[in-house]
Amino acid sequence: MAEAEAKPEAKPGKPTSGGGGGKLVLILLAVNSVLLASVLAVLVLKPGGAAAHGSGEKAEEHAAAEGHAKGDKAKEGKEALPGPTLRLPDFVVRLRDGEAERFARVSFEIEVPDEKAKEAVTLRMSQIRDAFLVYLSDRTAEDLRGGDAITRLKSELTQKIVEVAPGTPVRSLYVTELIVQ
Repeated sequence: MAEAEAKPEAKPGKPTSGGGGGKLVLILLAVNSVLLASVLAVLVLKPGGAAAHGSGEKAEEHAAAEGHAKGDKAKEGKEALPGPTLRLPDFVVRLRDGEAERFARVSFEIEVPDEKAKEAVTLRMSQIRDAFLVYLSDRTAEDLRGGDAITRLKSELTQKIVEVAPGTPVRSLYVTELIVQ
């Protein structure tokens, strides 16, 4: 009977077991962390990252940089898909370098918005090739070296297409091969 009096009585409102609640909190924190890491991994590893989901300041900056306006979903979806491309025959030209005989082999593809524009470019293929050959023949090896030079080359050749075939919309010009010897 003395042993029964030695045991403290449980107070109302307090649990009698000491460690069960702490383990539950740790388990819930671990599960929450795993779920959060999974969501972040999906957002980061998916092509386009958070910008593809249209969330956050970076997504708004990305959309502004791409020229998209808010609420312009139909146009945005249409422009997001690549248009038809037209592969130009390879260009092999002698470069304008002083003493050394240097040659360049360059391949291009032209991206246009639709099949009608592709037909318009095809009809002007001879004029476009002529303009490209004249332009490329007047370049040096140094003019074709580096990323900035290629970007400038693409910009100037896109302008040549517009001059030769006015009214033909060109989305982009891709350099698919560039070899300088």
